Amino acid sequence: MLRILLFIGCLAAPTLLFAQASIKGKVQSESNETLVGASINILGKTQGAITNLDGLFELENVLENDRLVVSYLGYEADTLAPVFDQTMLITLQESGEALEGVTIKARSESVVDEAPFLNILITENELQKAACCNLSESFETNASVDVSYPDAVTGTKMIQMMGLDGRYVLISREGIPNIRGLNSRQGMMFVPGTWIQSIDVGKGAGSVINGYESMTGQINVDLFKPESMDAWYLNGYLNSFGRMEINANHQIPISEKWSSGVLFHASNLSSEIDGNDDEFMDLPKARQLNFLNRYKYEGDQFMSQIGVNLFMSDNAGGQKGFDFNSDLSTSSVYGYEMDTRKAEVFGKLGMIYPDKPTQSWGFQYSLSYQDFNGGAGRRIYQGIEKTAYGNFIYQNILGSSFHQYKTGASFLYDDFEETFDSNTPTGLDTAMYRTEKVPGLFFEYNFIPNERITLVAGARTDFHNLFGTYFTPRVHARWEFIPSWTLRGSVGKGYRTPNALMENSSVWISARELVFNAELKPEETWNTGVSIAGSLLVDDRPLSIVADYFYTDFINQLVYDRDVSSEQLVINNLHKGSYANSFQIEASYPITERLDAKAAYKHYQMMMTTNGILQQMPLTSRDRVFANLAYATKYDKWKVDMTLNWNGPMRIPNTSESPVEFQQPSESPDFFMLNAQVSRGFRWGSIYLGGENILNFKQSNPIIDPENPFGQNFDASMTWGPIAGRVIYTGIRYKIK
Repeated sequence: MLRILLFIGCLAAPTLLFAQASIKGKVQSESNETLVGASINILGKTQGAITNLDGLFELENVLENDRLVVSYLGYEADTLAPVFDQTMLITLQESGEALEGVTIKARSESVVDEAPFLNILITENELQKAACCNLSESFETNASVDVSYPDAVTGTKMIQMMGLDGRYVLISREGIPNIRGLNSRQGMMFVPGTWIQSIDVGKGAGSVINGYESMTGQINVDLFKPESMDAWYLNGYLNSFGRMEINANHQIPISEKWSSGVLFHASNLSSEIDGNDDEFMDLPKARQLNFLNRYKYEGDQFMSQIGVNLFMSDNAGGQKGFDFNSDLSTSSVYGYEMDTRKAEVFGKLGMIYPDKPTQSWGFQYSLSYQDFNGGAGRRIYQGIEKTAYGNFIYQNILGSSFHQYKTGASFLYDDFEETFDSNTPTGLDTAMYRTEKVPGLFFEYNFIPNERITLVAGARTDFHNLFGTYFTPRVHARWEFIPSWTLRGSVGKGYRTPNALMENSSVWISARELVFNAELKPEETWNTGVSIAGSLLVDDRPLSIVADYFYTDFINQLVYDRDVSSEQLVINNLHKGSYANSFQIEASYPITERLDAKAAYKHYQMMMTTNGILQQMPLTSRDRVFANLAYATKYDKWKVDMTLNWNGPMRIPNTSESPVEFQQPSESPDFFMLNAQVSRGFRWGSIYLGGENILNFKQSNPIIDPENPFGQNFDASMTWGPIAGRVIYTGIRYKIK
C-alpha cells in the first residue's frame, strides 16, 4: 500500500491547466452542398471531429500553432490554420477522379490517447496487412506482442508480452474473459482472424473491473457487430503447405431495434510437411469448424445481446503416417493428437438513463463447456472444463464529472476434470479434479479534472474457496505534460491459477520424467510500469514515438525446470525467485504520403531460478528488433506490406548430462524473419498474395534423437526458432455492404 501511495503522489502531483480554445466550423463543397461526415483532424494528434447532418463541427482544446486537416471522400483534403473568433467556413474541391469504392483513410495502429494505461488499438486495416488466419497470427505487424515457437510437434503458436508467456495476459472477448484455463495455450488459434474487427493491447496491470487475472497486460478482441457488419463478408485462403480456409460473415437485419450476425469458419490441413527430413511433420494435420451467432437489441434505454459459439478442432501430428483418430496407446509411430470441443453461451445486458447520462449499469455473462482429448507418444490426456462467469458493473459520478466511479460484483466458477498418464516410472500419473468458486467485489475511482490528467485507483477483493482471499489493488495515471506528449504510469497486483499440464507443451513431447515437487498454488505478481508517448513534426509530417518500461516481480510462480537434469522436467512453485524487466521503444513515420514506416527495439531481462541458479529464462530472446514498411496507392487500390523481425540469441536449457551426440549449445544463434504481402483492392473487396518466413530460416535439427521417439533421449521441446520453412499464400476477400 505504501508503494501505491507513493506512486499516486508522484504521478498525480502535476495539476497544471493548459489554456486552449475551441473552434466551430462548417464544411461544404464548391456548389455549397453540405458535406456530412467530413473529418477534421489536428495534424500529428489523435484529436478530431466529424461534421453532423448540417455539416457543422466543434473541436475543443485547439492551440494556435495547430494545423487542421479537413478531408472528405471524393474531395481534395485541405490543411489550414484554426480560426478562434468566428465560425470557420471550409470549402473543399472535388478530386475529379471516379471512385472504385468507399475508402476511409485512418491510422491502422495507434496509442489510444485518452486511455489511462498504455493501450494500442489494432484496427481491421492493420490486421489485413497479413493473412491473420487466427488470433495468434494477428500480431505479426505489431511490435508490442511477440510470437514464439514452443515446440516442434504441436504446431502451436504462442504469444509473449514484455517477454513473458502469454498466459500472464488476460485475453478477453469484448470485455468477457475468454482464453484461459485449459484453453490458455491453444485458445488463440481458435479465434478466426476474419471475425476480428479490432484488438486492444493494454500493457501492464489492467483494470480491476475485468478481474484479478491480468498480470502483465490485457488483450481485448472486438468481433464484428451485428448492427454494423457487412451484409456479406467472404474470405478464401490457400497456402503452399495445403492449408485451406473458408470464412463467411453475414448480417441478418431483423427490425429497427433487433439485429443478428452469423460468423462461420472452416479450415483443413491434411498434408504431411517434413522440410528437414527427420520423418516428423513440421506442422500437425488440422481440421476446424467454428460457428458463432448472436443477436443484439438496442432500445432507447435498455440494450442486450446474446450469442452462441460452437467449436470443434482435431489435430494429428508427430511422425509421418500418424493420422486423425489414431490410438496413441497402440500406435507404432510417435503421434500427437488433440481433439477439442467447445460450446458457449455469452451475452450482455445494459441500461442507460437519458435524464441521468452519467449513470448506467451493465451485466456480462458467459457459460461454456470444453472437452479435450489427446496426448503425445504414450502420454494420454483427457480434460473437461466447465465455466460460468458473471460481472455486474454500475457507474456514476460523485458530484461532478471530475469524479467518476465504477463498482460492482463478479462471480467465477471453474470445474476441472483432468486425467493424465505420463507413462514414466515415477512421473505424474493422476486424476486431478478441482472446483473453483470465486465471488468478488470491486471499486474503481476516476479523477479527470481536465483532458490532460487522469488518475484511476481501483481495488477488488475476491474470495477463493481453495486459496483464500485475494486483494488486488491497481493504480493508473496519465498526464499530458505538453501538447501531444503523454506520460503514463501503473502499478498493480495480479493472481491466476495455473494449469500445469495444458499450459506447457514440454510436459507432453519429451521423454523426460515428470516430477511435481509442490501442490498447486496460485501465481502472484506485482507489475509496475511507466511509458511516454507523443509526436513531433519532421518535415511537416508527424514522427510518433512510444517508449515504455515494465517490471514484473513474481511473488509465486509455477516453474518448469529443465536445467535440473536432462532426464527430468521438474514442476515447482517458486517463491520470490523470478522477475522480469522489459524495455521497448517504437517509432513510426510517414516517409511520404503513401509510404509509412515503423520500427521498434525491445530488451528483455527475464530472470528465473532453475536448478538453484538465478538465470535468464530459457528460450527467450534478450533483444529483438522489429521493422515494418507499408505502401498504398491512391484509394488503397494497391497495398504492399513488409515486416522484418530480428530475434537475438536465447539461452538453451542445460543438457550437459545427456550423451555427447545429444548435447545442445548453451545459446541459440540469432535469426531474421521476413513476411510480406501485396493486395489489390476492388469495388467488391480485394485479392492478396503473401509470404511468411520468406528468407526460409529453419531451426536445424529441432528434435533431439528423432530416430528413437520412444527412447530416453527424445525431446521436441528445445525449440527456439521456426520449424516449417517458407510458406506462400493467397486469398480473396469479398464484401457486400
